[in-house]
Amino acid sequence: MPKDQTPEEDLRIYRRLTLSADSLPTPEDQQQYLAHIPPPPPWRTFGLSEEKWVEDAEANLKKSQPSADNMDPRALGFVPSENAIELVNAALCLRRPLLIEGNPGSGKTSLAYAVACQLGLPGPYRWSIVSRTTLKDGLYAYDAIGRLQEASLLRQKVGETGEVKEPDVGNYLRLGPMGMAFHQSQPGRPAVLLIDEIDKSDIDLPNDLLHIFEEGFFEIPELARLESNSVQVLPYRSQRDDIDKKKITLEKGFVQCKEFPLVFMTSNEAREFPPAFLRRCLRLSLKQPDTKEGFYEILEKRFDSQHLKQLDEPAKKLIQEFLTRIQKKDVKLATDQLLNAVYLLLEGRDITQENRKFLLETIFKSL
Repeated sequence: MPKDQTPEEDLRIYRRLTLSADSLPTPEDQQQYLAHIPPPPPWRTFGLSEEKWVEDAEANLKKSQPSADNMDPRALGFVPSENAIELVNAALCLRRPLLIEGNPGSGKTSLAYAVACQLGLPGPYRWSIVSRTTLKDGLYAYDAIGRLQEASLLRQKVGETGEVKEPDVGNYLRLGPMGMAFHQSQPGRPAVLLIDEIDKSDIDLPNDLLHIFEEGFFEIPELARLESNSVQVLPYRSQRDDIDKKKITLEKGFVQCKEFPLVFMTSNEAREFPPAFLRRCLRLSLKQPDTKEGFYEILEKRFDSQHLKQLDEPAKKLIQEFLTRIQKKDVKLATDQLLNAVYLLLEGRDITQENRKFLLETIFKSL
């Protein structure tokens, strides 16, 4: 135990809080949580000394927090398990990616959004994986054809004798979700990167990630070959981002993280991963509750509690039906299927009635 720690003091960074629109951590709360992030292990410093890390972390904590107005609704109502809390805190301390395994709809993605919202961290920068995804897709995108077309249009305007200035490469190069997370991560305030459904990837992608995870930087060849050492490029943008987000300055074509981002990788357990990849990850298996009380707690966090209590018996009947089905062999159901059924119930559509059983069968169809 550290010499300045009392037995009652909670040093966890991520806590068991269930967020709602009316109950969000204040900037002061978030600052208090993040103050418990320790310096990185000596093998995960990414070029910073411990003294420099502490200095930068203290300065970053004093900066303004992201506004809750841009909070993603997927962060609300998530009920974290004790195992999830412990492993998220371990990932934050060890600077290791977290591989989250579980059935579809078990809350793997919601965990990333809930952590980012509770701690006020940049992101999550979401990278959705398909079978054609390559490592470069997550790092950056370069629109060479668009730049060539603009150069051609400029030549047409000035004519054969006019001198044409080549279009700025930074206007056609945009960081990807992983590149943005690396750039935005700062000591004491890591960005959150969500690599969604990594089990769908090509067989080589997990191994391709190993070097990036270990080294904490990557090079952009299109920038490295330029004469200028400093280039401004476009930031990664999701649908929720502001249109006028400022450009990002990169030096010598490198994107270097000063703090390893908090990486969540989700998997529906559709494949096995190489041992070298698994060795560098912390593995979390998200399980659904196995009791009526556990599922009812989730419902209380997702729906208006007063409205839910008015339909207490029908709701519990749905939960029991859900439990009965998932206890059968070879039947897989996701928690969000139960949420869909209860939502219909709260809207006055009791799907447990005899003439609506077909709807219940459809919603509770095995995955």
